[in-house]
Order: sequence, then C-alpha cells, then structure tokens
Amino acid sequence: MTGGLLLAGCAAPHDPEVTFFADGETVRITPSPVCDPALEECQPTGELPVPGGKPLNISVPRQVADAPWLVVFRYRAADGSVQKARSSLFRAGETYAYTLRTPTAGDQLMHVEVQRIGELGSNENKELYFGVDASWSLRVLS
Repeated sequence: MTGGLLLAGCAAPHDPEVTFFADGETVRITPSPVCDPALEECQPTGELPVPGGKPLNISVPRQVADAPWLVVFRYRAADGSVQKARSSLFRAGETYAYTLRTPTAGDQLMHVEVQRIGELGSNENKELYFGVDASWSLRVLS
C-alpha cells in the first residue's frame, strides 16, 4: 500500500488544461507551445465549433486562476470586418470561469486565448503593462 502512495506522489505534474464549452460540446487544451514573440497570438492547441452569436464558457484550473489572467479574442463582425477584443483582467484568485459573448448576435468568434499574466506593473508614464507567461489558444469553427 505504501508503495502505491509513493508512486502516486512521484507522478510528473502535467500542464494545466483550460476547458472551453459551447453549444453542448467541450474541449480541454494545454498551453500553446508556439506563439509570436509578443505572445499576442499563439498557435491553437484545440478547436471547437461555436455558432455565431452563441456564448463560449471558459473554465480555468487553479494554476491559472492563482495568477492574474484574461481572455483575448478575435471575431468577424456582422459587417464582415475582423475585430479584436479582450475581457477585463481577472485578479489572482478572483474567478475560475468566464462566459465570452460577442458584442452582437451576428458576430462569429474566430480565435480565443486565455492568457496567464506573469508580470504586472506600470511604466514611467504610469501606463499599465503586463507580460503573458502562458497562453491557451482555441481555434473556433463556425
């Protein structure tokens, strides 16, 4: 019995997974290994269909929620233009879930990222800046 407990205690930790849920379907994804230098957009590690105008529910584990985090996304507006937006910044320990809704029912999500913030501060002009240390990137299928 003790041997089993020791083995379980020695298991390698796994990358935290973020869960995305929409329209009766769920996907869990690991952090994106490939991002642009500014970590503004990362290669998706999962995909999920989200019908236009429908909400996308996001659930993060403790490894994400214990740090500041936010959701950034890109969507095609009803007029055909591509828009970028983001949620507010969630403080460490504030929440484990977020429901993403596009501004209008005619909008179609295209790309969604949960970004965990590793560094937060302000510059000499008192402008807020933050550094992303991990990103969970989802490609949205229409």
